[in-house]
Amino acid sequence: ENAIEMLGMFVEMTAPLIASIKTAWENKDYHDLAEAAHSLKGAARSACINVLGEAASILQDESEKNRANAQMIAQVEHEFARAKAEIEALKV
Repeated sequence: ENAIEMLGMFVEMTAPLIASIKTAWENKDYHDLAEAAHSLKGAARSACINVLGEAASILQDESEKNRANAQMIAQVEHEFARAKAEIEALKV
């Protein structure tokens, strides 16, 4: 039960990072994009949500080179949504 509660806190705490990633992408602010992706990478890996962590890692690396693209953003959003749905299913 505590683990499920902690995963729920992961979703609450990382949702703003997803919003920051979207905003940074819309503004083509690669610095902010890399920073938000870095934070998401650490949070996801700490929660053992490795697919999301890897997507965030790729986004961070490519943002640092000003080479992030819409597909990378979509992948991060998809993996976050998938993780959120899986965590919500555990609460039932």
